[in-house]
Amino acid sequence: MQTQPVPEHQGWASRRPTILARRMRAGIAVLLLAVTISGCAPSAVHVSQHDPDNLRPTACEQAWTRARQSERLQKDQADTRAQAWVQAARECPARLDEATVHAAQALAASQGGQASRQTATLRLVQAAQRLDPLAKALPVELADQAITGEDRSGFALSVLAARRTDAAWMLTLADAHTAAAQILVGHAKHDPRQGVYPTTDLLAHPDECTDPANGIQTPTPALIEMDTARTLLAVGRKLNGSSGTIRTDASQNAKSHQQATSALVDMIVAHMSMAMNLGYPATSSTLLQTPKR
Repeated sequence: MQTQPVPEHQGWASRRPTILARRMRAGIAVLLLAVTISGCAPSAVHVSQHDPDNLRPTACEQAWTRARQSERLQKDQADTRAQAWVQAARECPARLDEATVHAAQALAASQGGQASRQTATLRLVQAAQRLDPLAKALPVELADQAITGEDRSGFALSVLAARRTDAAWMLTLADAHTAAAQILVGHAKHDPRQGVYPTTDLLAHPDECTDPANGIQTPTPALIEMDTARTLLAVGRKLNGSSGTIRTDASQNAKSHQQATSALVDMIVAHMSMAMNLGYPATSSTLLQTPKR
């Protein structure tokens, strides 16, 4: 018997479910592939093409990472650690307190004895001599605060030195404070220095006193240095403001801005490391609490 051919329209009808199923499976496969691709590559391509800065750490992040990594260095490399934290303080104004403390602690860990005191004093003297860029950047209120803080400390140290027979180093330190105040006042609109300050508490506790910020017992000269550092830190916070950078005059270029930042950081670290050298506890967790005056 000869088989009758199936009409064309009947053949398509009989094969249509199979063809539709194949097309649906192919479509699903393509859709799944598209979803898989969209979940991986396009985001990376988009970022690298249109927003490359999102992939790069900021100068602050880079400096902070290097400083944290430097903590793994040996004790005899403490100066390297200190410099790494100084750079972090310069690049990360919003973390000025923490970075300067770490820098001063690294310096304190690398030094000891009379030679250390001479080194710490020299650091402070040199930092004071480099304050001119900062003086140019300070608005009136903050200039008054920094100038008075340095001048008061210089006066207090000179009073203590007058009561001792072996205090040549203390007079040098007092002179460094006085010189810092003089440089800072060079660009100020007026001179807030009083020259003479109250001495009742100072004379009552010339050797050792209690830090009103945290109750720590510390040598009086050490507290004078730490208070000066806190004063400059307060100045730094107000300079930073909400933008996280020192606000300098519009006419100042990037180099001047960098110099002002460096001068502030170096002076703070010099005061802190001097305080630790004179006996202020370097490991205190309350190191930077603001004194209650």
